[in-house]
Amino acid sequence: MGYLNNPKTRGIDVDSDKSPKVRKLFEMYVTGEYPLNFFANWCEKKKLLTNAGNKISLSNVQHILQNPFYIGLMRYKGEMFDGTHEPLISKKLFDKCQEVMTKRGKVRPDRKHNFAFLGLMKCASCGCSITAQYAKGNGGIYTYYRCTKKRGACQEKYLGENQLVEQIKNFLQKVSLSSQDTKKILAAFDMEEKQAKEQAKDEVINLKNQLSQVETKLQKLLDAYLDDALTQKEYAAKKDILIFQKVALNEKITDFETKGLSWLEPAREFVKSLNQATNLIQTDNLSELPTFLKNIGSNHILRNREFVFTPKIEYKLVAERSEANQNRLQFPTWCARQGSNL
Repeated sequence: MGYLNNPKTRGIDVDSDKSPKVRKLFEMYVTGEYPLNFFANWCEKKKLLTNAGNKISLSNVQHILQNPFYIGLMRYKGEMFDGTHEPLISKKLFDKCQEVMTKRGKVRPDRKHNFAFLGLMKCASCGCSITAQYAKGNGGIYTYYRCTKKRGACQEKYLGENQLVEQIKNFLQKVSLSSQDTKKILAAFDMEEKQAKEQAKDEVINLKNQLSQVETKLQKLLDAYLDDALTQKEYAAKKDILIFQKVALNEKITDFETKGLSWLEPAREFVKSLNQATNLIQTDNLSELPTFLKNIGSNHILRNREFVFTPKIEYKLVAERSEANQNRLQFPTWCARQGSNL
């Protein structure tokens, strides 16, 4: 799905209508925010059907997310081959999806209520999940979060959603970057990219040498198989490893040839995320906050009516500098200097 057979060329073309939606499946799943059964409903809403015109089932979604065809490979009779079709996603995105699927293991049921931060936090006292519920007070209905107490009595106190949002946005303020400064940094990165392309030539040569070595190994492996030195199963297993190495090397070569140094793109994404924090401070759409918090950190807990989590090192450094200076940081200078370490 996402491709079409071309009867004229006898090749496989990208389906311009379905391919963006299939790519979006991978991008959404890798966030870890959505259960598998969510995507079957999402496909129906987006009018994404199988090539036979049927609805996308849960098993269809699993097959898509685990299919190496989308990174340009083909598996035939248990053996992996380079495809001639255009990849829809990068190997990096594909690998991340496999990691998420391995960690999650099972499908979560759909939620009855739309509590924005449900599933984000654990209880600091007993490790149970934090649940949410409504409560009446002061003439209105309010949302608050508390320990599920599934392991017995727990003294951890509840936290109102308004207070939770305030605490989250206080942290976002420390890692926020204005649109003006964002543009300055990205422009500096563009200049760095031009210089890096020249400096990256030697690295590209090295990667191409590694690629040549892998291709030589593939040929030797085939020769060994044809000489009956390997069984079909042994040959296929060893070939799979080399084919994946080949895909990874090709992606690295493309990265250096088209983007310069490999740190530039993560650095750009980091800077954009700082600007996203600025936008999230202004938003009333609370559902966007948990996804952002999961992307920038881990170990989100509720402790003593306080939301606590462990930011990734780059966000921790920015927050600490912001607290220490109490004034707006000179982000363009700092990011340009630290970019290669992000």
